[in-house]
Amino acid sequence: MKTNLAILTRNFSKIGGGAESLAVSLATAMLGECNITVVSQDFDQSTAVFKHIRVPKLAVRSRWLNQLWFSWYTKRVTRHGFDVVHSYENLTHGDVQTVSVKTVHASLKQKGMSSWRIALSPRLLAYLWLEKKRLYTAGHHSVFVSQFVHDETREVMPLLPASSVVPPGVDIPERQLTLTEKRTARETLGLNPSIMTVGFVGHDFKKKGLGTLLKAAARLPFDIQVIVVGKPAQANQYTDLVNLLGPGKTCRFMGVVSDMPTAYAAMDCLAHPTTQDVFPMVLLEAMAKHVPVITTTEPYNNMGSLLVHHGDAILLPTPDDVQGMVAGLSDVFLNTDLRLKLAENGFLFANKYSWDVAKFKYYEVYRKVTKNDKSPAPR
Repeated sequence: MKTNLAILTRNFSKIGGGAESLAVSLATAMLGECNITVVSQDFDQSTAVFKHIRVPKLAVRSRWLNQLWFSWYTKRVTRHGFDVVHSYENLTHGDVQTVSVKTVHASLKQKGMSSWRIALSPRLLAYLWLEKKRLYTAGHHSVFVSQFVHDETREVMPLLPASSVVPPGVDIPERQLTLTEKRTARETLGLNPSIMTVGFVGHDFKKKGLGTLLKAAARLPFDIQVIVVGKPAQANQYTDLVNLLGPGKTCRFMGVVSDMPTAYAAMDCLAHPTTQDVFPMVLLEAMAKHVPVITTTEPYNNMGSLLVHHGDAILLPTPDDVQGMVAGLSDVFLNTDLRLKLAENGFLFANKYSWDVAKFKYYEVYRKVTKNDKSPAPR
């Protein structure tokens, strides 16, 4: 008999941010063993695949008030009928809590915010209360997407109950694309099929380091086209940098792309000089498709501690290392041996994080929290 699983997330969308994409991908992997009901405010998947309960949105445009409302409403509709309630949000309830970003407690401590400023902010008080209820309530089991976030949280919340670390997963393609298929992908996207194509994926352009990439691209001695995948609202902030690229160099803002496999297929390299990331899914997705990656290392990108420089990826010491980005892009373009090495080792790294591995680790968590034989078991 399948497990009746409720998934709680405000936005259930594959083209949302990393946490939203994680929820969709993991739920998809679990379809064979679970009857899944998604409880969300936004939903862009098929109702033939996932049963959906829509949470109304508040008329007031206030994120913290909406979070309190979402918590109250989802608790009400998931009280009965589910073996496991799995939350991706700061909520007061849920058997399993996936923590995919820095906690509010850790963030405020690192900023050194005084207790009186916190006490005067209803928004911060609401987030802190929700997070404490989420992580400290008896019967809740927290699952962190990286060991770093787990350790960071335990440092500021030492009474944190027993928890687990389960990194996100990635879809592993059956084979590597041919050069002809990569050229076809570029033509499909309206790109020049013959010049170096560097991808940038992320909704927050500043946080993910687009400025560093564009400054580096302008210094390269060869032609290049940059494709930017993500919400285009910030594109006009980069007009000056795009205009400085010079002859033979272009930047296209693609907006939100639903066909990400084609976007990755078009890339010779993915540049991700992020200023803050825990376990960036875009890197795993690119590496799974044999796309070399250039990214930052700790403390800016916690995945960087797991990667070998010039082995699995090219690692930059800081997000604003323009010269390092120039050198990295040049190496990928000019050094065939290194490019092939990065593609192969990156693929092997991504293979450690398949969705099959991730979902069975979650099944173990489900059995711990429910002590119920209905919870799916590895096959």
